[in-house]
Amino acid sequence: MDRKGKELSIADVAGWGSALATFGLIQGALYLQAYWGRFGLDPFQFVAVSELALAGLAGIGFVLGLMLFASLLGGWLEGTLSSIKPEREVLRFVAPLTLLIAVGALLWWANAWVLLGGALLTLVCVVAVTLSPVVPPSVKDSPWLIYVVLMLVYVSIASNHMGAERAQKIMRGEGRYVSIVRIDSETLSGLNLVGRLGDTYALWDQSHKTTILLPAEDVKKLEILQKISAVATKSAASSTVGAPPSPGN
Repeated sequence: MDRKGKELSIADVAGWGSALATFGLIQGALYLQAYWGRFGLDPFQFVAVSELALAGLAGIGFVLGLMLFASLLGGWLEGTLSSIKPEREVLRFVAPLTLLIAVGALLWWANAWVLLGGALLTLVCVVAVTLSPVVPPSVKDSPWLIYVVLMLVYVSIASNHMGAERAQKIMRGEGRYVSIVRIDSETLSGLNLVGRLGDTYALWDQSHKTTILLPAEDVKKLEILQKISAVATKSAASSTVGAPPSPGN
């Protein structure tokens, strides 16, 4: 297919832009569904889907950019390896194998086995499309096939995994911050702020493994402290309470 002289029209740009925006919103929705679902909440019962999806896209936008860069780098490596001369066939075999081992070691070090499974599933989908007799040859031979499958399969799995992993860190108490909430009747301390859905704050109580929902109108004050500061504040308060009265009193 001759691609020389091909220019993008305004309609092409608008069409591709709309498709990419829709794809990004879907990934944002998957991310937030996995994140809030760990706390027993369905975010779409509180806020409009479009608003939440946009917020989710902001949370994973950087990672999606890195994935796009990795895909382009993979395409460049493919072109470089395919240009190796036949007499250097060993290098063509060793280079991808070394890259595969390096990626596997990186995933093992990061404990990201879900992403490794996503990569294998992406490969299986590409092979299935290539071998399927009902898929048109133009689709099988398209240079964009691997990128389309990567976006539809791998990126979706990665978005879900990132949302669930972020929620798990909060549930395990591995966050750097804790929250103190003051309402009319009492003060709630040692909580982890999950986020806000519409007019409702969601907080995680690790000691009781409970998600607490507070209407925004009932919250008088919300403090977010680093864990070291929170421990120091608690220790100072305990010392003040337990200290004996001064001789002058």
